[in-house]
Amino acid sequence: MKNISNEVLKKIKDNNIKPKPRWYFITKNYFIWSIFGISIILGSFAFSMILFIIKQLDWDIYHYIGESFLKTVFVSLPYLWLIFLILFIGVAYYNFIHTKRGYRFKFISILLVSLIISITLGTGLYFNGFSEKLENVFLKKIPYYDRLVFSCEEQWMRPKRGLLAGTITEMGLPENSFIIKDLNNNQWEIEAGKAIWKGKIAPEIDLKIKLIGKLIDDNNFEAMEIRPWQQGQGRFMMGGNR
Repeated sequence: MKNISNEVLKKIKDNNIKPKPRWYFITKNYFIWSIFGISIILGSFAFSMILFIIKQLDWDIYHYIGESFLKTVFVSLPYLWLIFLILFIGVAYYNFIHTKRGYRFKFISILLVSLIISITLGTGLYFNGFSEKLENVFLKKIPYYDRLVFSCEEQWMRPKRGLLAGTITEMGLPENSFIIKDLNNNQWEIEAGKAIWKGKIAPEIDLKIKLIGKLIDDNNFEAMEIRPWQQGQGRFMMGGNR
């Protein structure tokens, strides 16, 4: 035992090894915990965006466009934010196991706790309107962001499949017709004589609506169902970011 101790001391002396001060380990531990916390917060941002994108879509209209529900889900999922959520949770896990006592916890326990915290915080951010504000920032600051996520606008701008969205710009004659400007600034004459109006709305100028029906020709559309464009749902920027 004495020989081993002597060998260790000799090695320390020969290699000029100096013990690291206590403040180094304290700072390192705080740094790791900080990265863990930041990762959880970023994960909550990602989850709030996932929730926002999923909630703004109309999941019932797959019947009208001839796609199965599973295909609609597959196409519509916000993969960009799902990847970010997985990435941030992974970073949080990695940093947690490198904390002072992190090695004592099981993988699944750390993962579930990190995920639950991110989901809880993300849900709170969503209901406080943070995710919509964050999306608007990304749309303005990040080129091609709108092409990376499946939006409500993209879902409803399919006139050949019987889906259209826009703002009423002019009430026509007869009474059951009007003109809208769609999300791409194109004008459409809408025949709504047989349309069912949802959400306790009535046709009026500047009303933002979603229409289910059929395409008559390039600028004429017959509406069978008309829904309100809910406040806070999607971007609905005329002229769009497309």
